[in-house]
Amino acid sequence: MNNNKDITFDEAIKIANIDKVIMKRRDNGLLLSDYQIDVLNKNGIILANYSNLDTLLFDIEETLNNDYDLELDLISSQLAEYKYYKDTKK
Repeated sequence: MNNNKDITFDEAIKIANIDKVIMKRRDNGLLLSDYQIDVLNKNGIILANYSNLDTLLFDIEETLNNDYDLELDLISSQLAEYKYYKDTKK
């Protein structure tokens, strides 16, 4: 229910904006959501400049050390967790 009215599944998906938070393979091979890319861009980190997750995470941490941003910190944690599971599930 939305504001006490029934909604369809398609309407619920649209309201949730799933497309913005779902992870997608990018041109450089990295897997990130539109939201994560928006946060990176907002902090001056341009995804096209990176070809691996390690370098991206390093620069995110450098940015956080110089100018803390809660959203960027959350993205860093998400990407570090993804990297951990990707690297240890082999």
